[in-house]
Amino acid sequence: MADAMRHLGQQLALRLACLSARYPRTPMTVKSLEVMGLHFNSPLGIAAGFDRFGRLGRRAGALGFGCNEIGSLALAATSRLATPAPGTALLGLNLSLDADLSLHTLRAGLACAWPLADYLTLNLIGPNSAALLGAEQRPRLRQLLATARTEQRRLDRAGRRVPLVVKLRCLPGRVPLALVELLLELGYDGLLAAHDPGPPATRQRYRAWQNPTQQTQACVQIEQLRQLCGKQMALISVGGIQTFEHVTARLAAGAELVQVHSVLLRAWPWQAHRLLAGCKY
Repeated sequence: MADAMRHLGQQLALRLACLSARYPRTPMTVKSLEVMGLHFNSPLGIAAGFDRFGRLGRRAGALGFGCNEIGSLALAATSRLATPAPGTALLGLNLSLDADLSLHTLRAGLACAWPLADYLTLNLIGPNSAALLGAEQRPRLRQLLATARTEQRRLDRAGRRVPLVVKLRCLPGRVPLALVELLLELGYDGLLAAHDPGPPATRQRYRAWQNPTQQTQACVQIEQLRQLCGKQMALISVGGIQTFEHVTARLAAGAELVQVHSVLLRAWPWQAHRLLAGCKY
């Protein structure tokens, strides 16, 4: 019953978002920026999971968002995606990187996704990715990530560059620095750091993010990652952002972009402008 209610709530929030995009409020003056060679009208984006199949898509720009990341989707499912509707938000496509993924499926999925999105995110926080994160699977993970980078360079030769990002989980006291070093070595464009206070994945987790200690911990993690990444790799922060103060703190800690999800399910669409207030000049 609880899962059904969450699904219903998410569908309602998405419908409200699509309706709001037709009748946007007066635009706010927000901070635009260049990240990964792309121009974002705002550093605030929508995280994967809210608009999984791209119903809102680029139209999220009418609400003031700089990007909207659809998915997460299996790489084999990218061939069934439709061309997204036009709009001013950049479109990310979040793709699951599973332990049993073949190199052929990886290459084919990236090739199908390439024309549809402005950037691609390889998701390593899903349940099917867990097996790849063990020490014994590190050679296999390296092979998949290296293959994706090789395919990116091949596709780039067609004249349209699509940055590659990897999504990693950051738990309390467990920032995945070794994996970040691997991404730096392979030359990835960006890191999407998913800050997670730990289980359970319920309303208790949402309430936990209202604790200033949790927010401070996320900012400390961003600072650690920024120190490691320097200017070599873009840094995106997601997880627990509920107010414009949270947005401002994550950006001040070193994130170039931030993403929101759960707050949109609880206060959509009116909360969006309050969050964007943290991105004003």
